[in-house]
Amino acid sequence: MIVAGIMTGTSVDAIDIATCDITSKGDRQTISLLSFTSAPFEEETRLLIHRCMRSEADMQDLCDLPFLLAREFAVRFADHCAASGIRPEALAVHGQTLWHHPTVSTWQALAGPALSALTDLPVVHDFRSADVALGGQGAPLVPIYDHAVYADDTLNRVTLNIGGMANMTILPAGVPSSKVVAFDCGPGNVWIDGATRLTYGKSFDTNGAIARAGSVLRPFLAELTSLPYFALDPPKSTGRELFTMQELKRLITKYSHPSSPLEDVVTTLTELTAWSIVDHLRRYASEAGEVIVSGGGSQNTYLIERLSALSAEMDSRCTFRIDTQWAAKEAMAFAYLGWRTLQGLPGNLPSVTGAERDVVLGTIARA
Repeated sequence: MIVAGIMTGTSVDAIDIATCDITSKGDRQTISLLSFTSAPFEEETRLLIHRCMRSEADMQDLCDLPFLLAREFAVRFADHCAASGIRPEALAVHGQTLWHHPTVSTWQALAGPALSALTDLPVVHDFRSADVALGGQGAPLVPIYDHAVYADDTLNRVTLNIGGMANMTILPAGVPSSKVVAFDCGPGNVWIDGATRLTYGKSFDTNGAIARAGSVLRPFLAELTSLPYFALDPPKSTGRELFTMQELKRLITKYSHPSSPLEDVVTTLTELTAWSIVDHLRRYASEAGEVIVSGGGSQNTYLIERLSALSAEMDSRCTFRIDTQWAAKEAMAFAYLGWRTLQGLPGNLPSVTGAERDVVLGTIARA
């Protein structure tokens, strides 16, 4: 079956679309990437998303956004199909996360029936609600894809995605999907990007160049690493609701003095992301030999260098390599999750989310 996955993350930086050919033999599936495109949001949409995330939106904004997203996804999808010459049989769409309150509620904005009508295709959406209803975190959901694609009978692996948040899937050699452990480590790019905007007016720190030029503010880092989330054991997930821009501004005001170089703030936030990842590797994946890195953070060369250096310092001894499909991975994962929904197969892993049982995820809107 040919399914396209559409992913937009907490960084609100792009609309990623991956068309995949998914084949199944017995209990094993193969997910092959046929085409991938990534396009920025229209500025009107991006600004509205941020207003909603900051709780500055009114009821009209909150009602308009799911339809605005459906229309923009439909346009980007049409462009994607025209560029590749491939029209999939179904769409699987994550939707834009506006709120995530683990085990209680979650909201990925999208008018699924509207997108189905605009594309004349079945659309699978609202992937997280069923898991949350059964007491799960509703996240991460990518680990079932990680197991299908990256699990190995002889290698101890970890897959690490550094998007707005950073999350990892632990894949010991020969592990069955029912025993997989995965969780959000904490912030990935969200506070690095936020600090870069606040200090330099740039959207992100290209290649980590700003962070590389600075020094870590040790008292600042000490308060950051003491945040309670980091000490929690899995299952756990997080988002912008915890790592807010308001809290980031407070911390920067507290620790960044006029005499301090501005780059020190970005350096310190980059160090936090690296530390939180390696600390979780040390605690939960000490036997891992290889960490496969995807997401936008995989392109921050300074961050990857800090991961390697801290891994050696903290005695986790992992080798980090960039996934060849680092940009497309999450969109591919949701194409696979949509395929599982259409086949009537569970999409969550209770060992990961903490849900009472596995469950078929999502809602299917049929054109």
